Amino acid sequence: MWKLSRKSEYALMVVQRLGALGPSEQLPASVLADDGDLPRDLTAKILQELRQAGIVQSSRGVAGGYRLVRPLDSVAFLDVVRPFEEHLGLADCVDGDGGCKRAEGCTLQGPVARLNHWLMGHLRGLSMAEFVGPGRGLGLTVDMPQPSTGRVSSDRLGSVRRNAL
Repeated sequence: MWKLSRKSEYALMVVQRLGALGPSEQLPASVLADDGDLPRDLTAKILQELRQAGIVQSSRGVAGGYRLVRPLDSVAFLDVVRPFEEHLGLADCVDGDGGCKRAEGCTLQGPVARLNHWLMGHLRGLSMAEFVGPGRGLGLTVDMPQPSTGRVSSDRLGSVRRNAL
């Protein structure tokens, strides 16, 4: 299952923090790191990658720092995490890289590819404002299994499918 890397998590935190600033405000990398309790060196590297991706701008000097190039509602979730993820998707077989020796004749490759296509489509349309903005949520309701059992009954799984899709 796809799991965000630590760098992606930190990038999301940094972009969220920068999104809370006014249009002319900026923060140094050290402040962004300290505010999020993030390693300073790694935060600086993440900011450089976000700059190369066109998400943040930097300025040097005593009053220098970083700011978003555009507002959070114009920054896509996937654009923030893409620089830090080697593979974006649910399984290696969906991008046709030939990494799975069972791909030929696999009965799950089609359904997984459709689910991956659906998920990536939704993530492509998800802005950072929708993801992290105040009072906002993704609008998904999912019935989670109780921690004590760790299992999902077929009735609950149906409920998850109905609510999540």
